[in-house]
Amino acid sequence: MRFPSPSPSEYALNTALVVLTLAVLQYTGWLWDDPAGLDPAFLVAVAVMFPAFTYLIALVGANVRSNPK
Repeated sequence: MRFPSPSPSEYALNTALVVLTLAVLQYTGWLWDDPAGLDPAFLVAVAVMFPAFTYLIALVGANVRSNPK
């Protein structure tokens, strides 16, 4: 099994970008019906789960073998 060796700063930057984008969309009301404010619990959950799932996807991608035919 091969493990990816990602840069922690890259994960931090990508996570911040995703959370910031969702916060702007929440605040403006583009994806939610009520543009009254932000849902901090949702943003914290995304900030915790996004790096974990991104690493799992990278792990699967590092271990997929292509079979040339």
